[in-house]
Amino acid sequence: MNVTCEALAKSDVRSERPQLGPISVASGFMWVLAGYAGYMACQWGMIVALARWGSVEVVGQFHLALATTAPIILFTNLGLRRVYATDSRGEFGFKDYLGLRLGMSLVALVLIAGIALVGDRSAAMVWVLLAMGVAKAIESISDILHGYFQNCRRIDIGARSTLLKGPVSLLTLIAGFLLTRSALGAVVGMAAGWLAVVLFYDLRLAARLRRQESAVPRSAGAKFSLARLSLPMGIVALITSLRANIPTLVIAAFMEERWLGLFGALIYFHAASNRVVSALGEAATTPLASRYLSGDRDSYVRLLGKLTWVALAISGAGLAVAALAGREILGAFYGPEYAKQAAVLVVVMASVAAANLQTILDYAMTAARRFKIQPYLYGAGALVLFALCAVLVPSQGIRGAALALGLGSVIEIIASAVIVAWAVGHLRAATPRPGAGTA
Repeated sequence: MNVTCEALAKSDVRSERPQLGPISVASGFMWVLAGYAGYMACQWGMIVALARWGSVEVVGQFHLALATTAPIILFTNLGLRRVYATDSRGEFGFKDYLGLRLGMSLVALVLIAGIALVGDRSAAMVWVLLAMGVAKAIESISDILHGYFQNCRRIDIGARSTLLKGPVSLLTLIAGFLLTRSALGAVVGMAAGWLAVVLFYDLRLAARLRRQESAVPRSAGAKFSLARLSLPMGIVALITSLRANIPTLVIAAFMEERWLGLFGALIYFHAASNRVVSALGEAATTPLASRYLSGDRDSYVRLLGKLTWVALAISGAGLAVAALAGREILGAFYGPEYAKQAAVLVVVMASVAAANLQTILDYAMTAARRFKIQPYLYGAGALVLFALCAVLVPSQGIRGAALALGLGSVIEIIASAVIVAWAVGHLRAATPRPGAGTA
């Protein structure tokens, strides 16, 4: 599969990128970083627009809809993008990955509809949840196409899509909100922007790559085998998403709705910093997997070390900015009510420093194809985080939620480091296959 994709990268998308052949880790990281930086800036613009032109309650509805739908969508995604990106042998084809993603997206929509209709929710909140589910399902289609680009060593194509998706969805969200003055209108607008990018960019570029790809016969049970392989990653994604959203759900249970809106605005900085580090990890996943598959232990460890140092530098910069100018930043973008939570922002950025390091270790485990151990690791981490939130949120409010995130990440770092060290030790004992290359 890789050989085919590399040939396509040289021939069929030359007009999209003048550089021939697979791009380097550094180049891929810069493209992904640019894409995510632009996208996250626009996502932040969404929160700013809702906070400035709407209310704390509108921000709370938007954030709660994200927190409720994300675990379901990420579980049904089955981590297929990462599995695709590390499929160096081409075990499954494009149609297998895309077909499984479409089927599981339908399952996700049914589950979200069931959750939305069960419980004591207002009619407005039910519609926001349903609309968010549709929006995230559209995003999941884009996600698997980006996995295809990544497997072809053209992660830059997916990065351009992400860079385009940011401003398009920001404009459509603002339009939807200004027309309706509701969280529902904002979500519908955002979904429309995402759909436009999938139809007019992602699918078009994937079709151009696919046109010259040789047909590979697949067995009737290929999708079932792929689902079985990727199920642990789906469980990991579910647990990881639940873990990220446990503080939000606990705040919703113990505190007033306005605190949910305040926390949603602050936690965005956590998500933004971690997304930058995730961009670094995504750019390095395929090269890391290639190094591990070839048995090149030293090269694998060197690349992992570089990723770790960059993640620490990003985290330190974020923490310094929060400590020195947090109040001014919150006041300028969100308003005086949010500026009062500057001390909480410092705790949030300290927590994300631990989360960023754990994210790098997560990509290292994935590159080594250590899928089966991850559900146990992150399941235990989610339980620990829930216990921490249950103790700290009632006593310390949203500051306790941020503190719980940091403590939970520290525990996961220790466990992840043990797993990666074990994988590296196993690699050292293995004999590299003759002729195996590195990225």
